[in-house]
Amino acid sequence: MTTYTHEPVDRRRHPRTRLQMTLGCIRLDPDGGDVVDSLHMTDISRSGLGADCERPHYRGQRIVLSLPLPISAGRKNVYATIVRCEQREGGYRVGFEFDAPYVGAAYAYPSGIAAA
Repeated sequence: MTTYTHEPVDRRRHPRTRLQMTLGCIRLDPDGGDVVDSLHMTDISRSGLGADCERPHYRGQRIVLSLPLPISAGRKNVYATIVRCEQREGGYRVGFEFDAPYVGAAYAYPSGIAAA
């Protein structure tokens, strides 16, 4: 007898690095409410990041994220677009795609998990 298991297909172009931190973001096209928001980043890749937040975002919404630089002390403002927003218990899971390619490359670690 043959047993088949179903595993979801990973459509991501770049591997994700688990990295948790709080980020500030500015909604460039606010649809009401606060323009400045706080996100809890869960992972990052060369082309985007995943985050949890308390408020919904819509697909196509433009955002400026304030990312800390991993090597030096400082921050970099990065433009991104919302590619998905899913409601979860206690909030929303949001996917961002960076406008500039390979922005998140500086956060990649060989093991795929960020150093503590």
